[in-house]
Amino acid sequence: MNDIPDLSVSVAGVRFKSPVLAASSECSSDVPLIEKLAGTVAGGIVTKTFTSREEHKVRVRPYQFPLQVFGKDYKEGNCLLSLAAPHVEDIGPWLDKISRMAEICRASSMPLIASYFEVPENLPLWIRRARAFEKAGADMIELNFSCPHTSRVFHQGFEVPIEIISRVKEHTSIPVGLKIGPTLEPLESFIASLHRASPDFITAHNAPGGILIDVEKEVPFGAPAIEGYVMGRAFLPYSLARIVRIRRESDIPLIGIGGIGAPRDALQYLLCGCHLAGIGSGLYFGGFEILDRIHRGISAWMKNKGYRSIDEFRGKVLHLITDPATLGAKEKYPFVMPPECPYVPVVDESKCNLCRACEKACIYDVFRMEAEKEGISVDESRCWSCGFCVGICPGGAIELRDRRYRERVIWNNQGTAIPFQ
Repeated sequence: MNDIPDLSVSVAGVRFKSPVLAASSECSSDVPLIEKLAGTVAGGIVTKTFTSREEHKVRVRPYQFPLQVFGKDYKEGNCLLSLAAPHVEDIGPWLDKISRMAEICRASSMPLIASYFEVPENLPLWIRRARAFEKAGADMIELNFSCPHTSRVFHQGFEVPIEIISRVKEHTSIPVGLKIGPTLEPLESFIASLHRASPDFITAHNAPGGILIDVEKEVPFGAPAIEGYVMGRAFLPYSLARIVRIRRESDIPLIGIGGIGAPRDALQYLLCGCHLAGIGSGLYFGGFEILDRIHRGISAWMKNKGYRSIDEFRGKVLHLITDPATLGAKEKYPFVMPPECPYVPVVDESKCNLCRACEKACIYDVFRMEAEKEGISVDESRCWSCGFCVGICPGGAIELRDRRYRERVIWNNQGTAIPFQ
């Protein structure tokens, strides 16, 4: 019996052999790069975004600024300030490359998704470009509504993107989807309105812009502009929360992007209802082989859990996610203050290495180092039951427990805290 899980996914009738996708980036901007990506087990590839407007394609140099110099968190989070623009070539040479890319992807059973945008007012050009990409061999079309050059227009109203999607779909025979940015609001209203256009998928999200300052030189770091993409793992919780909001409004297939650098990151998107998980900045920091590592990690996780297909767990956690107001309405101790708070920290002395992290971090002065006892004392009368100490302890020595029933563990830094289950 074959015990290897089936990681294949179908979106709008297009089969992906893996849920791991090479997202649109410089890494998919040329034929040799596509050849390298095709040598991985990625499910598919999204091309670098194309546009016709010369002013949108200006490539400042340099334009890629890894943020490792700002410290460990930036380094481990794969954070990057990028001023990369849409692809610089004209449509003729680009279509020639798309044709070659499509041949390469077809030979590796990888769908090729062509990404592009044009000025919102020129609907005929959007249609012509989609038809050209389809003729060149693209398997799907991604209308990039998240690019900073166009997103400002789309944020002013929903009619323009709906019209573009509808008309492009009318004039093409391959699936058509859209890519959105992380600041599009009101998100739920926009997603609800999309049903009029019937897109085949949604890619969410493009990375937010940002800037950092070199305090020694007292100047902007890298380039004096906010118009960039600050990528990295810190973006994952924000992007994932918006994925949940989208999924609550629609069952349109989703491609989740943002902060993916390990299998567990991609799995979070899948568990929240995404069909595919796109890797962008992770390709720069982890190399193209990161696609294989994430694929293998998902496969190993599925095998360990007993899942045979993605469908068996996709969206599994959605029904468990609620909102702060609902949690507040169910809270049993909404206004209790010390010394009456219901849960208290319990320290496992066998795991405690006396690092004093809890003592330093607790703003309520619950913990004290007892030199004569060579241990940590806990003043339960000061505790607000916040749980911060549980997560801050490097040795996992602290659990939050019920004040009255000490054997009842409330929070141990795993899963969902007991009161919310």
